[in-house]
Amino acid sequence: MNHYNMLLSHLGLGKSMNSMEKASFEVALKGKKQIAEGIYEFVFEKPKNFHFNAGQHVRMTLLNPSETDKKGNSRFLTLANTPQDKDLIVAMRMTDSAFKRVLGEMQVGEKVLIQILLHSPHGSFVIYDDPSIPAVFLVGGIGIVPAYSMIKDAIERKLQHKIFLFYSNRRPEDAPYLEELQNLAKQNPNFKLIATMTEPEKSAKSWQGQTGYIDQAMLKNHLSDLKSPIYYEAGLTNMVNAMKKLLKDIGINEDSIHSEDFSGLKMGLINMTNSPTGNKNHILLIVIALVLLIVIGIHVSIALSVYKSISFKSISYITIGLILIIVMFKVFAIFKFKQHLLDRKNI
Repeated sequence: MNHYNMLLSHLGLGKSMNSMEKASFEVALKGKKQIAEGIYEFVFEKPKNFHFNAGQHVRMTLLNPSETDKKGNSRFLTLANTPQDKDLIVAMRMTDSAFKRVLGEMQVGEKVLIQILLHSPHGSFVIYDDPSIPAVFLVGGIGIVPAYSMIKDAIERKLQHKIFLFYSNRRPEDAPYLEELQNLAKQNPNFKLIATMTEPEKSAKSWQGQTGYIDQAMLKNHLSDLKSPIYYEAGLTNMVNAMKKLLKDIGINEDSIHSEDFSGLKMGLINMTNSPTGNKNHILLIVIALVLLIVIGIHVSIALSVYKSISFKSISYITIGLILIIVMFKVFAIFKFKQHLLDRKNI
C-alpha cells in the first residue's frame, strides 16, 4: 500500500480495513531458534483451513502477556513459510520491547492470536503469471522474509520464471536464511542468488562472495537486460527508498517496481481492529495537519503585512522566493518528523 492510500485510510477517505473480511486463529508455539545475529524464527502450528499467499503478512497478538508497553501487544509480521508448508513461521529482529520479550520467553504449547485478511490488499506483490518476465528481488536484512517465502513457493510449484535475488547484509552472521537460499540456488538453475556483504571485514566467518552495496554496476553485471524484469523491493523504509532511487536513476518504469515497505504494511493494517494505536495515529495526523495550517497562516499574514506596508513593486522576487522556500522547508520538516514518529511506533 503506498503512502497516499495509507493517508486516505487514516483520514477515513479510503476503504477501512475493518470492513474487510478477516480470519482469526489461536495457534500454539512449536519451537523457536536463532537464524542470524539478533534475529529469531518462531514456528507455530498451522490451523486447518488457513489459506494465504506466499509472502503475505498477518497480525499477531499476545494473549494475556506478563508485561506490556506503549507499543502494544500486537505486531504485523510477514510469514516466512510457503502455503505448502505444514507450519506457520515468522522471523523478527529481537529488539527490546515488551512484545518481543514476552514472545522470546514463550514456552512450547503457549498460544498467540493470528489474524489474516482473507483478501490481501497487497496483491501486486506476487510473481507475475508470465514466465517470460524475470523476477528480480532487491532486499536487505530482515526484509528477506517475504522474498524467501515467494522464492520457495515458486520453486515448490515448479514455476519456470527466471528469479534473481540481490541480498545485502553487513556480514554473513547478519543474514537470515542465507544458507537455505544458497542451497536453493544450487538446486534450481532458474534461481540465482547474489548475496553481498557491506562489512565483511568485521565478520568472524570467511566471505568469498560479492561485496559492497547493491548498485547499478552490480545489477548490470548479473542482468542481461535491466528493463525487462519486474522488480520487488522489501524491507525497512531506508532500504526500500534507496532501491527505488536506484531503479529510477536507471530508468525503470514505475509499473515494473513493486515495494513492500514494512512500515507501510503496519500502517496499512493498523485498522484491522479498533486498536488504541490506530486511534493515536489518527490523532497524530490531525495534529500535524493543524500545525501545517498554522504555519502556512503565519507566513501568509506576514506576507500580507509586508504587502500593505510597502508598494508591491518594492517587494523583490527574491523575498517572495525566500518566503516560499521557508514554508516548503517547514512543511517537509514536519512531514519527516511525522514519519519518524510513526516508524518508531511500528518497530
